[in-house]
Amino acid sequence: MKNKEKKIKIGIVVEYNPFHNGHIHQLNFIKNKFPNSKIYVAMSHKFSQRGEYICTSWNKRKRIAKKYGVDSFVKLRSNISTQAAHIFANEAVKLLNKRKVDYLVFGSETDDITVFLKIAYILKHKKDQYDSLVKKFLKKGGNSFPKASNLAVSELTNFSITTPNDILGIEYVKSIVNNNFNIKPICIKRTVGFHSDITNQNFASATKLRQMIENGEDISDFSPMKIKKIKKIDETYEKFQRFIRKSSPMKIKKYKLVEEGIENLFKKNIEHKSYSEFIDSCVSKRYTRNRIKRTYLSILLKEKK
Repeated sequence: MKNKEKKIKIGIVVEYNPFHNGHIHQLNFIKNKFPNSKIYVAMSHKFSQRGEYICTSWNKRKRIAKKYGVDSFVKLRSNISTQAAHIFANEAVKLLNKRKVDYLVFGSETDDITVFLKIAYILKHKKDQYDSLVKKFLKKGGNSFPKASNLAVSELTNFSITTPNDILGIEYVKSIVNNNFNIKPICIKRTVGFHSDITNQNFASATKLRQMIENGEDISDFSPMKIKKIKKIDETYEKFQRFIRKSSPMKIKKYKLVEEGIENLFKKNIEHKSYSEFIDSCVSKRYTRNRIKRTYLSILLKEKK
């Protein structure tokens, strides 16, 4: 009796926030390129990398993704899903490596895997120089970590990585290279930009689709999902406000991501009337919007260091 040919294992890291036609395009690309494959998806559970609720439940996203070809799921809980790009990507790739995936596929604006590999290998062999440059750019002009990191990468490699998917892409490839994982990365061209406000035929970004859902618009041309309402992180602000008001800076400091005086920044701005006003007041050149939102969520979920 003939042995069955071993299936190739393909890994993807996703939020599916929401699952849309661009994701179907990616899954079809994988099935066409690797007909004898099994697709493993590392998917965020309840919260996004931006520190917000994912627009619909884990089970709904899992069901629709299975319908379009995903075979197995790895749950990314909030301690991974809400982290900065370098931690989020590294932890997700580690989990996929445990499933022994052969390939990692991701969407990208650059669409040239050799660029990502070159950067990853240069950074691996010049780690001390990279770390030193990041420190230099953090001090110089009060840059945020993502900005300082990009400036360091640019100086060392002559490549500039600035778009959200390319930033995640380089972090996926760095994880593979730095951990010596036996995984081959593949990037495919995105159908529309990550935060794009425009639609392209039957494709729209997840950001655009969330805006459409919030406005009560029909998303059926761009996504097979039916979502009526998105749970808003704004609704947690009163609870967060009560906690910050009654807590000392020392107590707030015990939570993950609360570093470099963020506890004082939060105490100073807690009297703002709404979540959006509070976030706006805390954002600076040093602290990005996403960093502030992730720290807010870490405190809200009581994730201690």
